[in-house]
Amino acid sequence: MEEQACLVRTRSDSESSSKLGSFGSISRTMTYTETRLSGTEGAGEPANATNMTNMPPENPEGNESGELLDYNDSSVLEQFHEDALRQAGCGLSQARVYLAVCLAVAGASLELASIAFVLPSAEIELCILPHEKNWLVLISIMGWSLGAVGWGALAERGGRRRALHSALAVNAVFAAIAAFMPTYGTFMMARFCSAIGSGGVLSAGCTYAGEVAARGVRTALLATLAGGMAGGVLLSAGLARAVLPPTGERALADSREHFSAWHRYLLLCTIPILASLISLIWTQESPRYLLDVGREVDAMMVYQSMHVSNQSRVCGAAREAEYRLGELALPAKRRPPALHHVRHSLKMFWQAFFQIFSSTYRNTTLSLAGMLLFAVAIQFYLSSYIPATVMKLETEAYEASKQTIQNATYDGVHYNETLENIDFIDVSFRNCTFRDILMSHVQFVNCTFVNTALSNIKTSYTAFRGAIFVNSTVIDTDMEVGRELDAECVLNASTVRGMRGACARRADLRWAQRGRLAERTYAAHAALLAAPPLALRRMHRPPAHVIICASCILLSPSLYVAQSETALYIVEAVYGLLIMIIFFSVAVKVLDTYPANLRCTAHGLILSITYMAGAAVRGMGEFGPFVSCILCALFALTATAFATRIR
Repeated sequence: MEEQACLVRTRSDSESSSKLGSFGSISRTMTYTETRLSGTEGAGEPANATNMTNMPPENPEGNESGELLDYNDSSVLEQFHEDALRQAGCGLSQARVYLAVCLAVAGASLELASIAFVLPSAEIELCILPHEKNWLVLISIMGWSLGAVGWGALAERGGRRRALHSALAVNAVFAAIAAFMPTYGTFMMARFCSAIGSGGVLSAGCTYAGEVAARGVRTALLATLAGGMAGGVLLSAGLARAVLPPTGERALADSREHFSAWHRYLLLCTIPILASLISLIWTQESPRYLLDVGREVDAMMVYQSMHVSNQSRVCGAAREAEYRLGELALPAKRRPPALHHVRHSLKMFWQAFFQIFSSTYRNTTLSLAGMLLFAVAIQFYLSSYIPATVMKLETEAYEASKQTIQNATYDGVHYNETLENIDFIDVSFRNCTFRDILMSHVQFVNCTFVNTALSNIKTSYTAFRGAIFVNSTVIDTDMEVGRELDAECVLNASTVRGMRGACARRADLRWAQRGRLAERTYAAHAALLAAPPLALRRMHRPPAHVIICASCILLSPSLYVAQSETALYIVEAVYGLLIMIIFFSVAVKVLDTYPANLRCTAHGLILSITYMAGAAVRGMGEFGPFVSCILCALFALTATAFATRIR
């Protein structure tokens, strides 16, 4: 007997004729010939066998509005969805969706990774003070937090594809606007709005991608999203290498241009977002969402479209000769369209949050959120600790290489090359010129300048202490009396006409992009290495979660041992590999555990809590190696404790 996946509901004559006219050959009543409904995913409870004589009650819980499905109904829909996907196959239709979602994930990761490359150049042009540098990262994380929960809730009401599409549109618009902002305040506001859009990519995109693939191939396909994240990080480094100035000196020269390199870099970073928006044109809404909101005819059309597109399959079983899925006849109790009425939408929004913390899902929600929160807290802390530690090592090496010149006299010397990391003490300059140069970390202590001209000079951490100027000129420089020239300086028949800038400080120009490029490259490789383990189903089971979290505990002493820049980057990358597996394992667990009407909301809420905690961890500052080692071990231990609670 040919097996056919159908559900049963007796319809009125008018309803049947309406469906018949809009969908084609549909019978008035159909028989559900499969009773293997136990153990289906997303049901909340084990399903019960269903037959034509055991129809679900009209309203067993007395819910007069009937917004939410009961567990039996969800089980039936989930089984039907799985049967429909198996018959439709896996091929071009899934490839389109995963391409769009991978591009969206790449764009989101690119946006966050690009901050480290943009800040040094933006610091010069936007006059960013030292304590303001971390604000851009924190405000982006806060935007991600709001976007994750907001777009996740919207994906339950308006659809996965629509929510992803709107989130990407917001992200693209404000990311482009940020590239033209003239001040740090407006720049941060635009980046915050852009982060709200990119924050919805994972909460809506992971569910959307998971619901268009059958359970047998879903885990392997979702692993490609880790590759998308790796691609975004790698692209941020590649674009930075190609577009941004490699050193602080070059960045200072570039800042004089009307539209400097970091503005162009931000515009180029929107390419994956725009590509994802365009690729979504050839995708359709998640059929599981359509079933959940009662649009069964639309769902059937999506299944048939998937079957037609998948005639040449790229994964799954061999192609079947004919599509054998019958009409979907829903049980009597189902939820009306989510946007049918504003009152229903608001009520369903709050009910979804209450359901996530109901007795059925409370343990899963708290366990997944706790495990992900403390695991990602390690990553956020390391994103602050590693650069600070590397900067400390570079500063020590820089100070050790400082050149000191004492008790010397220079007569008729012309300086037209960069002066960097030099201390002049009790030095006399007679008939000398300093022209068209950069002075970085240069000090003139008790020096004398006689008949000396200083013109067209840019400075960074340069000071004249107790200097004496006799018949000398300081013209067209950024040096000012009371700042670079301290109060003890003496001016005899000398002129100081500087170019007073809007910025009250000078940027530190001793940085180079080399270290940031290396760090992002290691991180991208770690994300790529996480993809193969994520394709294995056993990696998403509770024992694997415990093992991975415990591995983070064992890795923590390496923070104390690592004493070089490369070693620190490797330790951070290994942590990133383990945390990446945990991150996407949570996404898979959400798909497997929650019913369709709670998946995006649950995932968005878990991500939102995680990002908020990550912002708090990053904002608390950096500690020494020993304290950082203990702190990361405690975070990993707590994550392991939550992982043991997952069932």
